[in-house]
Amino acid sequence: MRGKRLNKEAVSSRDSYFLGALFLFIEIIVGTSIVAIIKYFSSDVSLAIVLMFRYLFCLPILLIAGLAIGGTRYFKIKNKKIMSLRSVAGLFGLLFWYLSVIHLDISKALALSQVMPIFICLLSIMFLNEKVGLFRWTAILLGLSGAVIIINPDSQNWNNIGLLYIFLGTLFASIMFVALRKLGMTENPVATAFWYNLFGSIVFSIYCLSLLSVSDISLQIWMMLIIIGIMASAQQIFMALSHTYASASSLAPVHYATIPIGVIIGLLIFNETIDLNFLIGTLFIVGSTLFILYRERKKSTG
Repeated sequence: MRGKRLNKEAVSSRDSYFLGALFLFIEIIVGTSIVAIIKYFSSDVSLAIVLMFRYLFCLPILLIAGLAIGGTRYFKIKNKKIMSLRSVAGLFGLLFWYLSVIHLDISKALALSQVMPIFICLLSIMFLNEKVGLFRWTAILLGLSGAVIIINPDSQNWNNIGLLYIFLGTLFASIMFVALRKLGMTENPVATAFWYNLFGSIVFSIYCLSLLSVSDISLQIWMMLIIIGIMASAQQIFMALSHTYASASSLAPVHYATIPIGVIIGLLIFNETIDLNFLIGTLFIVGSTLFILYRERKKSTG
């Protein structure tokens, strides 16, 4: 009887992980599709207007979710300084990430963004006083070497401003995740997401309404903006659902699905090419970050 009960629990655990991985995979497809749409229409509409719609559409979803879970008290933030850091870093991270995709091949931008766990590890060493041994230092150097291999400094085909944007986007996103680690100890995730999206909505609404004209936007672009807003809201829902069924550490390897999805979109829509440097560098980055995540998980479980 005991063996049967353990077996049922194992099956239930596998089913839960499968649902978590499935929801995260859908979130990745939606997120990568948003990036592709932004890149495709980048010459037709200001990125600031796109970001305004992206933030505004997420607010009602987060507000309803927070009120349903815990009422108005759910939105109180204790650590306002770290919340401010998370909001500013998240805004700049998203801005520079979208700018990098506009200036670089989507496949290469997505591959280079996977060095984020390495950046998070380095920031944790500097600001959280985390101890890092020889193995993780080796993994960090291996991952950074992979990024250099993809960039291939001898190549003349790279957009230097695009590389700057991907570096800044990954750096600010890493700062955001380090801030989220601190916030996770005291704050509710829906509340932090709500205040972050409210901050982004205010910043880009003020910028767009004061400096840009929205009256000459075509019907096609309006439809695109609404679609991005709806997709961004769906992305938030699928992300939340994925972490309801499985832990963040166990789902981490699923994030690498962004690379093949980005390659497929790049080849089919933007006529991008994949070379040997891209493949070798991507293997270096994926291998090193998986090892870092493994060491993090091992350390957290004792």
